[in-house]
Amino acid sequence: MSELWRSMSAADLGRGINRGEICPVELAECFLDAIETHPHRDRIYARTMRQPALDAAAAARGRAKLGLRRGLLDGVPVSWKDLFDTAGVATEAGSALLKGRVPERDALVVDRLTLAGMPPLGKTHMTELAFSGLGLNPVTATPPCIHDPDRVAGGSSSGAATSVAWGLAPIGIGSDTGGSVRIPSVWNDLVGLKTTAGRIPLTGVVPLAAKFDTIGPLARTVEDAA
Repeated sequence: MSELWRSMSAADLGRGINRGEICPVELAECFLDAIETHPHRDRIYARTMRQPALDAAAAARGRAKLGLRRGLLDGVPVSWKDLFDTAGVATEAGSALLKGRVPERDALVVDRLTLAGMPPLGKTHMTELAFSGLGLNPVTATPPCIHDPDRVAGGSSSGAATSVAWGLAPIGIGSDTGGSVRIPSVWNDLVGLKTTAGRIPLTGVVPLAAKFDTIGPLARTVEDAA
């Protein structure tokens, strides 16, 4: 069953939770275990957030049992590009300049999806400081394209895209200034959405060009991206 879950859309996983067919804790464990044993783990994830994910999944399981789910994606895990602040967990934006930077609070968008019940699987690799559409990063790691792991995955949300494409997250959250969600989505057969500038607050997001930066999902389906 776990292999099936890893290929399902986020929305279908949410519907499975709603029907009582999928346990949020087992779902989180499925993805976390897959990450730990994946041959490209260290090229996709900068760091995982196992305990926060399991804690959030346990809370989602409790709400599901009581019929108090907060929405379709309550209990569905998510990966975060490593430029979104996460309280107590390093956020380095793929750069040696920010190595060891540990925020005291979550980015606003992280807080919102946490409140929506989405367990955080971890922080994904990215182009250094989000400044490239290729996905290369000689400082940390260069995520592998789903079609050929020896080729680049597109960027700058390269790890966000490959976490979904390789079945290591149901959905990833990235950022887009000049194609950083759209390029890796196309190169890895995903759906990426560049949201309207200003629609999602950038509070707690390491900036590239704040006037043009946007936050967007990388997902398997249009439904998930919407």
